[in-house]
Amino acid sequence: MSRGALAALVVLIVVIVGLSVYLSIGRPAPKLQSVKIALLYDPTNPVLKGEGEAAKLAIEEINAGGGILGVNVEVRTWNTMRTTEGALAAYREAVMDWGAQYVLLEGVSEEMLALMEEGKTLYPQYPHVLMYCGMAGEVTIKVMENYDKYKFAFRIFDADYDANVARPASLFWDVKNSFGLNKIAILIEDAAWTRGAREGLRVETRYGTVVQKPLREIAKDIGLEVVYEDRIPVGCKEFLPYLEAAKAKGAEFIFVMSSWYTDTTTLTKQWAASTARDIYLALYGGPNAWMAFWQLTGGAALGVLSPITDFENLPSLSPYTQPFIRKMHERGLRPDGSAHYYYSAVYHIKDAIEYVHDQGKDPNDINEVIKALEKVPCREHTLLLAERAVLGLKENALFHSYPAVPLSLYQFQGPDQVVLVSSPDNPYLRAYYPPDFLQQYYHPELIKTPAQLRGS
Repeated sequence: MSRGALAALVVLIVVIVGLSVYLSIGRPAPKLQSVKIALLYDPTNPVLKGEGEAAKLAIEEINAGGGILGVNVEVRTWNTMRTTEGALAAYREAVMDWGAQYVLLEGVSEEMLALMEEGKTLYPQYPHVLMYCGMAGEVTIKVMENYDKYKFAFRIFDADYDANVARPASLFWDVKNSFGLNKIAILIEDAAWTRGAREGLRVETRYGTVVQKPLREIAKDIGLEVVYEDRIPVGCKEFLPYLEAAKAKGAEFIFVMSSWYTDTTTLTKQWAASTARDIYLALYGGPNAWMAFWQLTGGAALGVLSPITDFENLPSLSPYTQPFIRKMHERGLRPDGSAHYYYSAVYHIKDAIEYVHDQGKDPNDINEVIKALEKVPCREHTLLLAERAVLGLKENALFHSYPAVPLSLYQFQGPDQVVLVSSPDNPYLRAYYPPDFLQQYYHPELIKTPAQLRGS
């Protein structure tokens, strides 16, 4: 090729490249066509109804504010009947027949894992995002190990191997250093989500080794003596043998790793009437996260320690925290922690779609939205600091999950009266919350023994 021809070719290439850059800059981002969110849950269950209603509340707010990129969010509800078969049928109909681009599942880990298997065959023809609020570590591990198959699946919560370490460790630190106690009893709900807490966990992934110590070892590392440990069967109604055993072993503090499958209402009533009633009782998950737990137990919750998520003056991590709780109360609903996450998930979807659009990419492209969800924080999250409300990168063992929040303990001290008694000096809390936030709200000096609260 002659020098003249080569020069002409170079000029042509420069013109073509320059023209393509000019056109890409001048071309508007593709317009969002629709946003369809399917809610899969059991609306006949008062607890689960709250999760669905929380997501609907977020959708109502977004639509009232002009929608997402000017497009109103469409929503439909399917009743899973709290079964894997019901969830699968609802999932197929929502994605294949209705065309849902986003599916929020309220269900146990077995349901989510079944939907993930179904979803990997649906996704190529029906691109969508599947989210659920639950702890099963297998969800995150599947995504990490087989990203191309399961990239559509997100856990809008924290992984069990993260939460079931960070939260108990935070609690145990306060037991030892704030409350000045040494001997504890640990009772653990005997279910799949607590396997790591009971037995420990070690899983090799391409991004590193996931290690979880059992609760007894976490407590010992902090300097506590575990004088009694046992498993509580799912559906148990007779807790006195466990409480009396803890008393007999000299426990000063009883920690129950509970969920909605543990009848913490009955447990609390039996504790208040047992010989263990002067021992501190701390509960993990269940209706004890509601202020209404006082009424549910007929006042037997006096002295009980628990995380609370529907306190209207709950310390706000965002401008959305307290308004969300008030709006749920106005609807006659009690938001547990999961309700906060379902509400926030809708906003996270909005943030991701808008990010894709702002980058000049197609907001209808679910692959692009998935990439955005992996790095764009949820600015409106009600329980997480905005910078922590991220669903993680591939190289992180929390990929497609939120990081765990350390446990903040409230004590029921009377009707509609709870006190935040975790310490602002707690290192697990200090690693997560700003110092001024801790100093303002956390007051371990206000804790009282159950006997002091009863006046006995």
